[in-house]
Amino acid sequence: MPVKVLNVAEKPSVAKEVSRILSNGGARSRRGRSQYNPIWEFCYTINGTQCDMVFTSVAGHLMELEFLQQYKRWRGCSPLDLYTAPVVKDVPQDKAPLKDNLQQLARQCQWLVLWLDCDREGENISFEVIGCYAATQQSEIAVAVA
Repeated sequence: MPVKVLNVAEKPSVAKEVSRILSNGGARSRRGRSQYNPIWEFCYTINGTQCDMVFTSVAGHLMELEFLQQYKRWRGCSPLDLYTAPVVKDVPQDKAPLKDNLQQLARQCQWLVLWLDCDREGENISFEVIGCYAATQQSEIAVAVA
C-alpha cells in the first residue's frame, strides 16, 4: 500500500510547478477548502517506496502575532511596554480555510514534506505548517532536514 505524502509549498505557483515536474505533467488538480490553494495529486516513488503525493501550498505566513487587547490602543500603554508585552500567535480569520485545508489533508497522510524558502521566514512558516500537521497526528513526528 502506498504511503500518502503531504507536500506543502510556500505559494500556489510553486506547488503547481513542482507537481508538474515530479509527475511528468500527469498531476491532477482539485479544489480544497482554501479557494486560492488547489490540491495536486500524483503517484511518485521515494527511495523505492511507492507514494501517493498530495501537494498544496500556503500563501506566506499562516499565523500572525497580535498584542493582547490592553496593548492595542494607541494611548493604552507606553510604547516602551510593547517591547516586553505578551503576544498571541494565531491563525487570522481570513487564513482559517487554509488551516482547515492543511489539517484535513494531514489527517489522511503519513509523511509531510515542506517546500519552503531556505531563510528565516521560510523556517518560521515551516513551524507554522508543522504545528497544523502535528495537531492531527497521534504519533511522534520525525523531522529530516536536507
